[in-house]
Amino acid sequence: MLTSANLSILFFSIFASITFNGFFRNIAKSNNILIDIPEKSRKFHDRATPLTGGISIYVGVLVSALILSGLTNINIDTQYSDKGLFKNSEILGKTLTRKYEVDDVEYDLSIEKDTQSQSVSIDIETNNQVPTQIKVEPTSDGNFLVTLASGETQIYSYYNGEVSKVELDESNVEKVLLTSLVSSNNIIIDTVTLSALICGGLIIAIMLFDDLFGLRASYRLLFQAVIAYIFVVFSGESLLSVGNILGDGSILLGSASTIFTVFCIVGLMNAFNMSDGLNGMCAMLGLVPLSFLLLLGSYHPGSLLLIGSIIGFLLYNLGYFGKKRRVFLGDTGSNLIGFCIAAACIFYSQGYAPAGVVINPVTALWFVAIPVLDCISVMTSRIIKGVMPFRPGRDHLHHMLLDKGLSSSQTLVCYIFASTLLCLFGLFLQKYFITQEYISFLIFVIFSLCYYVVTRTQLNKNA
Repeated sequence: MLTSANLSILFFSIFASITFNGFFRNIAKSNNILIDIPEKSRKFHDRATPLTGGISIYVGVLVSALILSGLTNINIDTQYSDKGLFKNSEILGKTLTRKYEVDDVEYDLSIEKDTQSQSVSIDIETNNQVPTQIKVEPTSDGNFLVTLASGETQIYSYYNGEVSKVELDESNVEKVLLTSLVSSNNIIIDTVTLSALICGGLIIAIMLFDDLFGLRASYRLLFQAVIAYIFVVFSGESLLSVGNILGDGSILLGSASTIFTVFCIVGLMNAFNMSDGLNGMCAMLGLVPLSFLLLLGSYHPGSLLLIGSIIGFLLYNLGYFGKKRRVFLGDTGSNLIGFCIAAACIFYSQGYAPAGVVINPVTALWFVAIPVLDCISVMTSRIIKGVMPFRPGRDHLHHMLLDKGLSSSQTLVCYIFASTLLCLFGLFLQKYFITQEYISFLIFVIFSLCYYVVTRTQLNKNA
């Protein structure tokens, strides 16, 4: 739920993005740099347009966070985890504070973790009363043993954001507690956020060179892989499991986790880069899944800042400030959005989020289905024809829809509608087959094959 503080974060990020999109656009225009020249064979704009959207989105996120911290009571709070390059005994020794709500009563929690015993000491205070201390320890069966201040012990389970009390009676019924995290007024800079900001800066620097001078596809892939690896090392977060996609239990990646994570991040960066063919398309394909994650209750200030910055860019990109003032994402922006979506999918599908596993790994596939399937379909088709897979061409889905007579605006609406529908369908499958992820995966494979056949045979007939 968006509180007043959350809305402030959203509106400030939109305003900052609008400001910097105009600022960097004017610099590009006045110095005649980072300008995309129209090309009738493949591009659809009729005037030279600055490629400054990616820079503006990144700077907008940073500056809006700083403005909010300096001018409001929304502070920047650092909360590093005990993994990745930023783990530090001094930082981990600090007590973290959280606000929780149980049965409409708010509680202030001070949380301190003992990394050696893997136990957590929690001081609870409400209505200015004396704090009550409890201790939480993990059990061998995946539940948690809670020792109350009175010495009484109780066992709780935690799954998908819900805390359940395990009643040790004959029926072993679990009683669900109405527990929810109250949104903090702080902008949290945690391990994954700091790692994403560092890697985002590297993306801007390297892909800016690509926008200016052009990079060979092999060099671009190498730089993307290095950035993805840096993110995994810095954040300590990777794809540990792909879920129960074969019906024989959850598949753990083990030592292949890092390599597979790098492959997926690089794949999404290229998929979103390839999808950047029409005004608003790449940005909307990133905005839709981010919005769904927000609506699912998995609030993270970094996601909200990114959503606001993308909206600010879209106001320029879609011509709401005039067609002469349009800006494009460029390789900086499309790669940045693809990277951020990849990081979000890892964060919310592997249990790194405060609410635990928000979406299953296979559900994340439905969230990015359109750019991923279009990328795979195009590259496969080109390889079969003996064409270099990263060579520019008019064989993407949006090209086919335009060749069938749809306008660019109608094509964008089709993309937004399809992306929204696929996100909803993925969540539907997750809800009703929560432990049977193989059903969702099987349907996704069938859908992928149908997508390839339709786009390469029916829609491509007259292309």
